[in-house]
Amino acid sequence: MEITSLKHPDYQPLLDNIAEIAAQIHSYGWAEANAGNLSIDVSDIVYKHLQTQERWYIVSRTGSRYRQTALRPGDNLLLISCNKDKETFFPAHARPTSEWISHRCLQMANARFKVILHTHPAEIIALSALPIMQQPEAFNRMLPELLPELPLYLPEGIAICPYQPPGSLQLCQSSQKVLTDQKALIWMGHGLLTFAQDLDEALDYMEIIVKAARIFFLKANLPG
Repeated sequence: MEITSLKHPDYQPLLDNIAEIAAQIHSYGWAEANAGNLSIDVSDIVYKHLQTQERWYIVSRTGSRYRQTALRPGDNLLLISCNKDKETFFPAHARPTSEWISHRCLQMANARFKVILHTHPAEIIALSALPIMQQPEAFNRMLPELLPELPLYLPEGIAICPYQPPGSLQLCQSSQKVLTDQKALIWMGHGLLTFAQDLDEALDYMEIIVKAARIFFLKANLPG
């Protein structure tokens, strides 16, 4: 089996991990219909078999759902090789999610983005309506007050990207503009992205941020 096929046995541990994480995301209700997606740099796996200068990624397919990815990851993902000028899809008929344009520009611009996980938690989208979201520094002071453990995992804080159309070049460019060394990014009115070296770490960051947001709304509804 060629390494350009996700059926190659070297991918199986990662596919099992993707299935586990996808099931968890679906159980949280963070991925309605075909919302959310992921991309994972697997160049280290490919380089063991091919001599190539391209970067290689496992990416969510267009129209894929997290709930289906949990059951059949190989059918809902594709492998992409890319450089600055060219992309090749494996299998050839598959196409990536429309938000691959943002994943790609973030992945290729920063080696620390081995994994990019994107979901649509309702609490995060609801935060977009708050005036404090227009003040990233104030927002990043507020969340640790709600969940003191948050800075232990995300000491750099959370980046906030103003609303841009999903799947657009503008969303990619705006994301690059606001990101420095943060491991999480809120797309205003859209959802949450986390960046990590593995999927479990990326989900950890997501769970922590969503919990802080949930605490905010719970406290807002307390009497008095």
